[in-house]
Amino acid sequence: MKLGFIFREATKGLGRNLTMTIAMIITTAIAVGLVVAGIMVTNLTKDTKDIYLDRVEVMVQLNEDISAGDPDCTSPACADIKDKLEADDSVESVEYRNRAESYERFKELFQDTDPVMVEQTSPDALPAAFHVRLVDPEDASAIDAIRDNPAVEDVVDQQQEVRNAASNLDSIRNATFILAIVMSVAAIFLVANMVQIAAFHRTRETEIMRMVGASRWMTQAPFVMEAVLASLIGVLLGGAGIFLGKSQVVDPSLQGLYESQLLAPMKSGDLWIALPLVGLLALVVTAVTAHITLRSYVRK
Repeated sequence: MKLGFIFREATKGLGRNLTMTIAMIITTAIAVGLVVAGIMVTNLTKDTKDIYLDRVEVMVQLNEDISAGDPDCTSPACADIKDKLEADDSVESVEYRNRAESYERFKELFQDTDPVMVEQTSPDALPAAFHVRLVDPEDASAIDAIRDNPAVEDVVDQQQEVRNAASNLDSIRNATFILAIVMSVAAIFLVANMVQIAAFHRTRETEIMRMVGASRWMTQAPFVMEAVLASLIGVLLGGAGIFLGKSQVVDPSLQGLYESQLLAPMKSGDLWIALPLVGLLALVVTAVTAHITLRSYVRK
């Protein structure tokens, strides 16, 4: 009976202060949606980084003497580097490409995307190089051991490029979380205002209930329930918005990148894990805010 009374009073309250209720629902929906989106982008960034780390190579470029005169890596200087790399347990594979092979690979990669650059690059512009794949891409000890060798001209680590790409996604995630924090603060203030206004408009009803013996919990519970119901609607709308945005906008737009493994797919499983947790947190924060507001500002 008591729970039924509390629920009925809460639902009536939502209609009495409709504009404030709508504002709170919208703010909660945006805040929840942004938090869930930030979590999904975080997981997407991690998965994308794993994809690229599986393919990442370290290119050890050799000096002009080897590039110009050693097409088979038979000179002592070249063979010594190759032996050291192959003997290291942290190295998965070592491939030697002479100058001609490096140029052919260069043409293969860029002849369609930048034919002008290919045309302007001479065959002797690229050095011979070792293409090294590491067992653990973040363990570059094998490369560090030969980095200062006189035959090594330069070391190009693709892992840094992966970090740069991941940092761009991290920036999107950080911006999303910052906006989520701003909207969450706005939602908390809306909860406080909503509860105060609702309690003010029903002061007489509350006083009568207290006079006939109703407990403080009984008189305050409908206001807390009212805020929680509004927050719950916002959580559901925020979740629906994220689901529709993912399925109807994000996934179709990025499908080509998913298929070519240039970007890890945004997983629906992340949504179904994050949304209940974030939604539950939103409801708890709403209930606590409403309770503290009533204790602080409502004296009757």
